[in-house]
Amino acid sequence: MSKIKRLPDAELEIMLLLWQAETAVPRNYFDKALKEEKNWADSTILSLLSRLMEKGFITCSKQGNKNFYTPLVKKEDYYAVENQSFMNKFYHNSLNQFLVSFSQSNPLSDDDIADLHNLLDSLKKGE
Repeated sequence: MSKIKRLPDAELEIMLLLWQAETAVPRNYFDKALKEEKNWADSTILSLLSRLMEKGFITCSKQGNKNFYTPLVKKEDYYAVENQSFMNKFYHNSLNQFLVSFSQSNPLSDDDIADLHNLLDSLKKGE
């Protein structure tokens, strides 16, 4: 997959479950989280899985009489694209603008500030 595109929320729900599983999972793996908690029908789940396969996010393999689904896109790679899109869209790629906005609505604790200092120090050192 050359370029990762943003997923609609419903498809992202499927991907989050797959990434959490860390292994190939059968179709019924999604039942508890999606059928019981979100009241999604089997056909909805199958449609979402099909769309994700068409987009190149997952693959399906048959084992016996069951289909098993495996992510083809790593969670970290998808998050990197989402983070970049978010930063560009809302903060014009300015980490400073993001931190100012974030800290105004979510006051930083002393521990948070210390963690940021440590992060910046390690980035300066090239770690």
